[in-house]
Amino acid sequence: MDINQLQENFESLAAEDPLWTVLSDNSKRGGQWDVEEFYATGEPVIDDLGKRLERVGLSFQGSSAIDFGCGVGRLTFPLSKRFSRCYGVDISQSMVDYARRRIERGPNCQFIVNDSERLESFKNDSIDFIYTAIVLQHIAPRYTLNYLREFSRILSKGGILAFQLPSHLNPKATDNQKPLRMLRKSTYYKVKSFRQKLSRWLPFIGNDSYFEMNAIRKEEILRFLESQCQLEVADAQTFPAAGDAWISYLYIARKPS
Repeated sequence: MDINQLQENFESLAAEDPLWTVLSDNSKRGGQWDVEEFYATGEPVIDDLGKRLERVGLSFQGSSAIDFGCGVGRLTFPLSKRFSRCYGVDISQSMVDYARRRIERGPNCQFIVNDSERLESFKNDSIDFIYTAIVLQHIAPRYTLNYLREFSRILSKGGILAFQLPSHLNPKATDNQKPLRMLRKSTYYKVKSFRQKLSRWLPFIGNDSYFEMNAIRKEEILRFLESQCQLEVADAQTFPAAGDAWISYLYIARKPS
């Protein structure tokens, strides 16, 4: 889907169930997330990120950070404890409004709506750390690659980018775990949820909002980061954030000083 459709899609999902849209635990669907329980899931994720950085000789360095695709600030608030300034960026106005209403969780946070292919709110070489997880997998590959270029543009010299993205389908996944059968040698994958397909014939299932899953093969991402973004790749670690049907990685890259 294009950027406008993506925004409409996530506005619809956010209006229906914002916390479940961010963290899709089936047992919590329909407004079943307790707000405190939901936000408590963020700190362990950022703590684990810090340990992954340490294993490759890096750390939460600098004064400014971005949580791209921040949703309601689940990861933005704990990330803000490591930096003087932390920006949560999301395509959904509803998500950003929800996060702003809870700014006491991170007074040094600023939440920004970005509905463009560019990150025009940020100047070149202005941000020390960028993190995004369970976000790019829902964005068409052409936009993901463009955002990677934008991340490189706004990163300060010596700044760090850490992002999660599926690479390909898990060959060990059972048939009912595979969203669709597709060519395994493809560079890009694009899968719409079966729920959205059924809703055309069974309206009681719900509206046409859905999670689109996209993947870009690891080797393509590594080439792109080095040749198109001029970033030094520190590591590409397996990171099971896209479900058992996918092989997913956490990429860590650094902008040369």
